[in-house]
Amino acid sequence: MIRDLPLQQDAAVKVNFLSLAIGLAAAAATISGLWGMLGWQRPVPEPPPGKVHCVSYTPFCGGDSPFDPLYVADPQQIDADLRLVSGVSDCIRLYAPDQGLGAALPLAERFGLKVLLGIWIGRDEIGNEKQIALGVALAKAHRGAVKAVVVGNEVLLRGEQTAKTMAELAARVKRETGLPVTYADVTDFWLTAPRELAGAVDFITIHVLPYWEDEPAAAARGLDVVRSAVERVQARFPEKPIFIGETGFPSRGRERGTAVPSLVSQAFYLRGFAAYAEQSGLDYNLIEAFDQPWKRLLEGTAGGSWGLFDSARTPKFPWRGPVSNRPEWRIEAAASLGIAALLLLGWFAAGRAMSLRRAAFLGCAAGAGATLLVLQIEHSWAASRSIEESIVELLVFAQSLAALALLPPELLKGRAAVSPAPVAACLDWLRSPRAKPFGRALGFGLLRLSVAVSALVVSLCLAFDPRYRDFPIAAFAVPAVAFAGIALVRGEAFARRQNYREESVLAFLFAVSAAIILVNETPLNLAADLWGAIELLLLLPWTGALRGLFVRPAPAPAA
Repeated sequence: MIRDLPLQQDAAVKVNFLSLAIGLAAAAATISGLWGMLGWQRPVPEPPPGKVHCVSYTPFCGGDSPFDPLYVADPQQIDADLRLVSGVSDCIRLYAPDQGLGAALPLAERFGLKVLLGIWIGRDEIGNEKQIALGVALAKAHRGAVKAVVVGNEVLLRGEQTAKTMAELAARVKRETGLPVTYADVTDFWLTAPRELAGAVDFITIHVLPYWEDEPAAAARGLDVVRSAVERVQARFPEKPIFIGETGFPSRGRERGTAVPSLVSQAFYLRGFAAYAEQSGLDYNLIEAFDQPWKRLLEGTAGGSWGLFDSARTPKFPWRGPVSNRPEWRIEAAASLGIAALLLLGWFAAGRAMSLRRAAFLGCAAGAGATLLVLQIEHSWAASRSIEESIVELLVFAQSLAALALLPPELLKGRAAVSPAPVAACLDWLRSPRAKPFGRALGFGLLRLSVAVSALVVSLCLAFDPRYRDFPIAAFAVPAVAFAGIALVRGEAFARRQNYREESVLAFLFAVSAAIILVNETPLNLAADLWGAIELLLLLPWTGALRGLFVRPAPAPAA
């Protein structure tokens, strides 16, 4: 029979090894269920046989960026990249001929790849002339490899040149190279472009990205967006062939309406699009061969997540067969179990022995919380774009870890749980930390204030500048649930409180930002709905302060 070991619980407590075992079992069951669901392999429609037609290629990896004026592509990197690309496609699209990218043409010839050679056109006339001269020279030197020359990419979308100028430049490059030329832009700009531009190109190149549409489309509906775009452009220019110059779906990033980035979504869209293009005889280029971390600076997490391969040059999903959103989920589950075990050992070693039912609760809390911590680490790794952002992510992680380590056991105390200190008391201590003693109530209050302020900053950004910002659900779920739970078990959630001005202001801002986010995103965005729920949970402990702001106390009865 297992005997209890004596420890202290208030005065004297025994750690029950059976309770600890129950807690570990509950944590393991919770983690297995959550990660099994997250990593479940899902059936995805099969693509047609053979390779994809073409893929966008840039050699940037790690901290490389096209905005670095000193950057020159490494020919060995290009050689290794094109060796990989040749296994999935027979064509690459380049966006510019400078920064050493010209080395891709002879290497493409070696691997039997055709090249859509891009000439980058912007505002700078001198820079444009250099691009044209270099692009024309490369096209002439490697005529056998060049499928066509793309003169300008989304120049009209950026408002950097007129359609007339682009038509003149396209006609000039065609004269000087004798090769087919095109201009690439999003569908709407081709639909409003003058026929002069269409007349200067051999085929019309359109970009169709269902995720970035004004009305974003889920991967399952992405083909409807493509069909509509092709039909509309073809109706306007029936004499010109249509080429899809960019299409794809990101594997990570913020949800936009029903468009949810994931590996399954990316595989579903790309496979379905390849089958549609094969059936309709449509030529196309996928964006892109490799994830490009530098794009996160411009387009958030999603911007760096469009590749068939990740930035480490590893295939992100199999081209055939079922696909998992988290193919390494077993490793992540093991990491979660390790974190949960450490949490439980710490709780029990601190003298918090308890009934089997309460041990099971702590086990489930540890398992769910540890899973959220691993998801938070995963997101931070993918989303951080600078040292400063990495530091912020690390601080938010420390905040989540502190909440997970301290608050679940406190919840089990019921009405005896420590109530976090009011915001005013926290601010007083921050102004003069030596003047007042530091206790558990103050520590919990400072933690809650830190969580509230950081979550409010995120909420206001999501409300007023949302396009490239993610919903950091995993980072705030644990403290939001835990602090709301403490307010509920202590009966403080809805009790009217006067003179809690700071709490009432924070609660009001949470309510307003949540409403704006839900209106902007629509209820169809599940991530926005979950973030709204987190905001409401963060608001819950201060609903009494909000009531106290608007509801006057009843007058005292006359003597």
